[in-house]
Amino acid sequence: MTHLALLILLTLIYCMPLRAQTMPNVQNMLENAVAELQSARSFRLSISQSGASYPLSITIDGINLIPATLQSADAQYISPNELHISAALHIFLTLTMDVYSLDDRQWISFPSGAPYFLLPAFQGFDVNRLLARDDGINRVTANLQGLEVVEMDDSDIAHLRARCAGELVSGLLFGFIEPSDDVEIDFWLHADGRFAQIDLLMLETAPDDPSRWHITFSDYDAPRDFTPPAAAN
Repeated sequence: MTHLALLILLTLIYCMPLRAQTMPNVQNMLENAVAELQSARSFRLSISQSGASYPLSITIDGINLIPATLQSADAQYISPNELHISAALHIFLTLTMDVYSLDDRQWISFPSGAPYFLLPAFQGFDVNRLLARDDGINRVTANLQGLEVVEMDDSDIAHLRARCAGELVSGLLFGFIEPSDDVEIDFWLHADGRFAQIDLLMLETAPDDPSRWHITFSDYDAPRDFTPPAAAN
């Protein structure tokens, strides 16, 4: 063996344990991503559901609605307490609506584009749940089971997976879902450490076509892209 080949071999042997030692702590990665989300001035959320239909838990003004399913939703969160959602819901047909939330109050535009009106909608809904220190994403990442790396690439997105008790997951979608069984969660993190996407696999649903929720995060710290209702000012 030439001196050059020997040198290359020794370098590889030396670097292999070094790589293992420097593998990032995945729990710390998630905690840092949560901190990034909590410190952002704003971010966008795109929400969709695939697989078997999963009824939303919706109560408007104390009245339980006929179960609805979400077709799609786009939202922008503005720190510290605002959320605007444009959603397409399917009841008997697909209906679109805008919801502006300030803390635990909601203004509804139905159908989308109509004047807003204040309505005590979505009982228990509070825009602060997602980022609350003892709820939402903080509560979920602090109570994961079997957290593991699915794929890790320093130049791309990290993919992590774990399980969490269903009652803890509700806050990720502001209480619209109420899982009774464990939920399998996939996290994708950008190279800069921020959340790219979270997928929720509802293990209580049919095994041949399970329900999945897809939550995509984007446009961190972007300007406001909606106009709040005049009555909210």
